[in-house]
Amino acid sequence: MGFFSAIVRFFQRLFGLGEGALNNASDKMLTANEATIRAQFRKVREDLLKNHNTVRNAVTNLMAINEEKKNEIEELTKKIKELETKKLGAVRKFKETNDMKYQDLFKEFSTQLLKAQEKIEINKAFVQQNTENIEKYKKQLILLQNKIDDLKSQEDQAVADITSSRQITKLNELLAGLSTDVNMQGIETIEEARKKALANAKLSTELSQSTKTAIDEELLAAGSNLDEEFAKMLAEEEAKMTNNINQERKL
Repeated sequence: MGFFSAIVRFFQRLFGLGEGALNNASDKMLTANEATIRAQFRKVREDLLKNHNTVRNAVTNLMAINEEKKNEIEELTKKIKELETKKLGAVRKFKETNDMKYQDLFKEFSTQLLKAQEKIEINKAFVQQNTENIEKYKKQLILLQNKIDDLKSQEDQAVADITSSRQITKLNELLAGLSTDVNMQGIETIEEARKKALANAKLSTELSQSTKTAIDEELLAAGSNLDEEFAKMLAEEEAKMTNNINQERKL
């Protein structure tokens, strides 16, 4: 049982090393940049591949040992049949000859047969337990291979998540540091100039319209005065002409 316990401890140490490397890498990735993250994943992948190859070689050796034990069981099975035949032959020869050497051979064959039977039982138990262990380690190899295959997608996801999270954090910090009380003096100056320009344009238009209206009214007034003067003078001339005509008639 000590042999199998040593094998179990060996594989536990190998798989435990892989898990520890992953956990350690996860801790370091919390504060790492992209290059460090990928370096950690690369290190973990290399460690897992190394462990995978070690486990694979160990399982291969266990399978080879199993085959040796199975072959040994076959040879022992043949030997047991042969010893049983020899025992029977020794009995028959002793019966025919009464020679004690056949009795001694019978005892020797019996001893060899007993040892062969014990050995074959030990080998069968070994093969059975070793086969169970091999199947278990094959499953662990598959899990380890899947873990290695998943590392690439985990690496890309970790880089994407950490990079985007840090970008979001920086943007939040930037936005939190911005103030809405921006110096608007330049804009206010432009707005004031705009208002003044509009006011000047409006005043100029009003003054232009006022001047034109005043001139028109002055001309109209002037024209009205001339008409009155013209009518007055015309009336005076007509009066003079009428007076002269009357004087001529009197003469």
